[in-house]
Amino acid sequence: MGVKQYEKDGQTLYAIDVWLKMPNGTQKRVRVKKIPTLKHAKMLLAKLEIDSFEGRYFDRQLEAKITVEGAWKAWEPITRRDNDSWQSDIDRARHLVEHLGNRRAAKLTRQDVEEYRQKRFQETTRRGGPPAPGTIDREIALLKRCINYQVECGMLARNPIAGVPLLNEPNTRDQVLKPAMLERILKVAPPAFAPVIEFDYETGLRKTELRFLRWEQVDLTVGCIRLSAKETKTNQARIVYLTTRALEILRQTPRQLHSPYVFVNPDTGRPWSEHNKMLRRACERAGYEGIWFHDLRRSFVTNARRSGVPESVVMKLSGHRTRSVFDRYNIIDEGDLRAAVERIDALRQHAMQHPSRGKLLPRRE
Repeated sequence: MGVKQYEKDGQTLYAIDVWLKMPNGTQKRVRVKKIPTLKHAKMLLAKLEIDSFEGRYFDRQLEAKITVEGAWKAWEPITRRDNDSWQSDIDRARHLVEHLGNRRAAKLTRQDVEEYRQKRFQETTRRGGPPAPGTIDREIALLKRCINYQVECGMLARNPIAGVPLLNEPNTRDQVLKPAMLERILKVAPPAFAPVIEFDYETGLRKTELRFLRWEQVDLTVGCIRLSAKETKTNQARIVYLTTRALEILRQTPRQLHSPYVFVNPDTGRPWSEHNKMLRRACERAGYEGIWFHDLRRSFVTNARRSGVPESVVMKLSGHRTRSVFDRYNIIDEGDLRAAVERIDALRQHAMQHPSRGKLLPRRE
């Protein structure tokens, strides 16, 4: 027992064969071979004895078993419970597990992250091009969260990629449709589909919420749509109050005898399913490019905020739970900055014209 010397392939090597006493009184046999020098063998033996005495031996053994895939499986129920973007996390984790799933989480390095980025940039997305830098950043951020969770649970000593910087190349879309653009698109859109485009512009519903909107969810008397928790992405019930134009669209939409849905393709008798394609064709006829159906929701959020509606109220209308996601829809451009300065000037001019309103009243004795 202890350190032993042996010969293999004409080379002198050293091995450790020792029983270590654990803090609970039990003993654990540890054998390590192929140690190059006697000095290294003695140092490793001393380290093992210290780890066993302090109770850290099994912690290191446990760290060796935690893979990237295992870290994700532990984090998945947490993100399902706490994040409205959990479905996106599942899609991102699919790429992480594919490329890094069997790698030990405690041994990841920046080189591993850079190799992962390189592989992902060589892949092709559904749109025919490589993933955007922001997409890769969100995948790496998810990987960091998974490992941080293991650290917080005491399963890992540290996050080895905590200091790896993100690419931070912006890819947030800032397309907001102005009323004149919408009017031009509606004129060339198919008459049966044009109300779908305009209604989403007026309500900001998610595409799935819009596609499967049923008449039983609509309250024309109150002027709102009631979505149950099961019918929203965030699993939270939501009431969407409707503008006058949105109500007009619903009142003008005929009800299908054999369908509970509001917006139905008259050719198939089922809900519309190719929103992006239909909108893209209409935009091409109107002379616009690069407009997605999701930009209608972004336009609703931005226009509501520009109309003076408090951002917290806009988040309730649109169903955004987190500020970070809401900010990706709330587009601030030069016009917003100019309008803000104009309001500051107007308030200052008002204060100068009515100086007495800013003075304190004399105290009554």
